[in-house]
Amino acid sequence: MKSFISVMAAVSLLFFSSVSAQTKIPNRAIQLAGGYAKHGSGDYNGASFGAEYIRYQTRRFSLNYNFRSSINHGKDRIIIEDNNTGTTRDGSIRFTTAGVQAGVNGGFSFIRTAKHELLTSLGVFARYQSASNGTDGYRLYYPNMTGVPAILVEYRNETPQETFAVGGLFQLQYNYTINNRISLGLAGGFQTDTNSDAILQGGITIARRF
Repeated sequence: MKSFISVMAAVSLLFFSSVSAQTKIPNRAIQLAGGYAKHGSGDYNGASFGAEYIRYQTRRFSLNYNFRSSINHGKDRIIIEDNNTGTTRDGSIRFTTAGVQAGVNGGFSFIRTAKHELLTSLGVFARYQSASNGTDGYRLYYPNMTGVPAILVEYRNETPQETFAVGGLFQLQYNYTINNRISLGLAGGFQTDTNSDAILQGGITIARRF
């Protein structure tokens, strides 16, 4: 009887050791992210993308070192009609805002198994941004005011074209791991900074865990 118990104990230990080895979750990852971004200053649509290095300090707590960029665009639509020819042309004023940033997020995983992970993170970043017209306005002069057969634009450049800011980023993310090495995810987040820029973002991620 003692021999039987010893054999069963050895088999159980071997089985659980094997299961534990198979389900061990890697604690580091390199991740690429990309998707849609909406820049609150002007409500400009655009895209965001970046690369991240993730390291788990414990099973549920992680640090995400990230480098990200976004580019957004918008326009004030102006259509000019030529009564002589009956044609129209687009004289819209176009805007572009682009920025790069680097930061670190602390993450907490509510769920973290070999296949599924649901986590939220909060962090800080430093950002460089360039905007074609900043937050400045402009004034239009129509032909009946100037006698020139075109709409003239007077820009009022009072704010800097280039800005440096620090800010905070909140993010919620779900990851699904295919073979304990490659994971695909959905992420959404919101950030704001000292330049009063607010960016809402969401997209997909792909990571290599090791």
